[in-house]
Amino acid sequence: MNKYTYQFWSRGYRELKSEEDTLYYYSIKYKSPNSDKEKFAKKLLKNCKSSEDWAKYAYENKLQFCVCKMNEGTLEATLRQDTINDITIAFYDEYKRLFMYYVFREQENGMLFCVGMMFWEFIEGLDGDDDDTKSWIYTFETNGNVKVIEHEKGAEEECIWTSKIPLNVQNNWEPKPKFGEWDSLFRMKRWRPGELDEAFKGVPDGSGIKK
Repeated sequence: MNKYTYQFWSRGYRELKSEEDTLYYYSIKYKSPNSDKEKFAKKLLKNCKSSEDWAKYAYENKLQFCVCKMNEGTLEATLRQDTINDITIAFYDEYKRLFMYYVFREQENGMLFCVGMMFWEFIEGLDGDDDDTKSWIYTFETNGNVKVIEHEKGAEEECIWTSKIPLNVQNNWEPKPKFGEWDSLFRMKRWRPGELDEAFKGVPDGSGIKK
């Protein structure tokens, strides 16, 4: 199997959909078009035979599509462009379960900036989506400000940190790639070890913020 495939990944079923099912999925999405490009998308999907052809059109016209990064037939990560043109890079564990994702948003300079990250901690040996024990949400600003929300499953409060010094956000930036040139966007390691922690100095803002 090619390194990248443009068939839709179903998180619920944890399976790669066929070309036919992928195109059907997007035809339902654009069944009632709201713009000229969506009207053309509806026509295109009626006769489209290739999920890659659809993805090319969708990428150029800021519509929804999916890219799956495969390794010897096993899913490693997905790229999705959503309804507000954000690009989400999601990473999967040995159970084909989502455990972390980045969100990139196009900026005025035409480049993509990682505005958010979320990851989960799971109970060892269990493979369910609900077998998490803790989660972290990071939000990044282009000026280096960072905010983290840490939530322990079942807790009534969340712990919130804000950065004390600006983070070096050089690795948050990505040039908007040409179609098919996804390697850099799929990078999971974006900061050197300990670099995120240094921005916070390990000091929480308070005892917790109620949900």
